Amino acid sequence: MFVHLGGRCLIRTDEIIAIFSVKNNVNKNFFKELKNVEGNSYKIEDLTEETAADSIILTKEKIYLSAISATTLQKRVNENLIYNNGGNNGREE
Repeated sequence: MFVHLGGRCLIRTDEIIAIFSVKNNVNKNFFKELKNVEGNSYKIEDLTEETAADSIILTKEKIYLSAISATTLQKRVNENLIYNNGGNNGREE
């Protein structure tokens, strides 16, 4: 399934490694220094449309900056997981 991160961006839920909340206006240049497991710089996609970032979504290849709160994004991911697992969160009955 996919989750909407803001703007016109949809990504597969299985690509998401982590979702972080950002409380203050984040310095977007900070993320240019981060390296992934292979030692490469992450590609950064700013979805904030000139507003402050409210969350950061980490994937294997990219860091997304989103104006949507981390709580809302996590709810969207959880709803997709529940829907895909038949409403039982993957637990066997």
